[in-house]
Amino acid sequence: MIRLFQGRHHAHGERQTLFTRDFILLFCMSMCCNSYLAVFYCFEQWLDSIHVSPSWRGILLSALFTMVLLLRPVFSVLLLSRSKLIPIILGICISSCMLLAYPLVSGSGSVYWILLLRMGQGTSLALYSCCVVSLLVSCIPKGQSAQGFALFSLTSLLPYSIIPSVGERLLPHLNSEADLFALMAALAIPALCMVIALAPKLRRPELTTTASQPRATPRAALYAMTHSGLGCIYMACLCFSIMTVLAIYFIKGLCGVTGAMPSWFFMTYTTTIILVRLFGSHRLDTLPRYKVVPLCAVVLACSVLGLAWGPVWAFIPLTVFYGLGLGLLYPLLASAVYNRSTEETRAINSNVMMLTFDASGMLGPLIGGTVISAGLGYRGVFTTAAIMVLCSGAFTLLDRLRLARQTRSGEEEGF
Repeated sequence: MIRLFQGRHHAHGERQTLFTRDFILLFCMSMCCNSYLAVFYCFEQWLDSIHVSPSWRGILLSALFTMVLLLRPVFSVLLLSRSKLIPIILGICISSCMLLAYPLVSGSGSVYWILLLRMGQGTSLALYSCCVVSLLVSCIPKGQSAQGFALFSLTSLLPYSIIPSVGERLLPHLNSEADLFALMAALAIPALCMVIALAPKLRRPELTTTASQPRATPRAALYAMTHSGLGCIYMACLCFSIMTVLAIYFIKGLCGVTGAMPSWFFMTYTTTIILVRLFGSHRLDTLPRYKVVPLCAVVLACSVLGLAWGPVWAFIPLTVFYGLGLGLLYPLLASAVYNRSTEETRAINSNVMMLTFDASGMLGPLIGGTVISAGLGYRGVFTTAAIMVLCSGAFTLLDRLRLARQTRSGEEEGF
């Protein structure tokens, strides 16, 4: 896996590797904290059970990611030259407190309290994830970016393969989904233990100010974002991620219509992705990105449409194809951002990419809630998801055309 904080070893000529003790600790800590998000697969059903209107459901679902979208740029710049230890501890503790509070506000008149809890969780997630992403991208070995992102993405996939299945078995023994949310706060204990073990590394600033490495400022970050040439890739990431958000948050509602089991969906697609990335990650950096990404987008669109409109017996095979497309598409888009960034802009551009995922977390539930409010139902939501992932493939093709046009212009000027 990805070797973190390896600059000193590399300076002495040691061979870079993706497997280290520090990464294993960071990997496990991220898994615990990402479980805070995986448990909200049933959030929309909980809101329905306490009689929250569909329009409010979309707002409450998106509130968490709206806060991340607003605060990630601020934290990304502020933390570049600072210790990550205290911010990570604060992020974990705030999230746990928010989870413990859900059973106290479950009621049809508590939407504003729920909104505050979601906003608090979004703040903590922005603080926590900025630290992890910045540390991660600063030390991915050259030529292994797609493999590195693919392997580290398992920290979010594994919770989705475990939490929904466990949650469905626990829910009959709990008062409501809110109690399940509160139980997840216990994961703060192992997460904080791993933070203690990582403390020496987390105290070390990711970026230091030197004569050759200018001080990180908001103006420098803005310049890096606006001159990256990655606009089409960012839009591809946004559309792709909206599709995944719609699938995650509305699959349980769809299964109520089709008769399938939501736990099958999460277990099957995450297992498929894990197998793809464990056994094929070493080949990801060799794949032709501009051919594979649009193809994966088409496969994902067909799979999502099949889940909504196909027979129940096709649910598992279609979910396997969904996982296959997902397993290839994300790391290839992430590696495009990594490979087309300089060392100075790599952390900033990668955090901009993460902002597109945050934006999708805000836009996806709003889009889904709007579709349901319009009377199109959960099948309409998944049809919308198929359109979004096709747009992702289209933006990737536009990026290829833009690069080809730039190459031709450069050749003509040189001639």
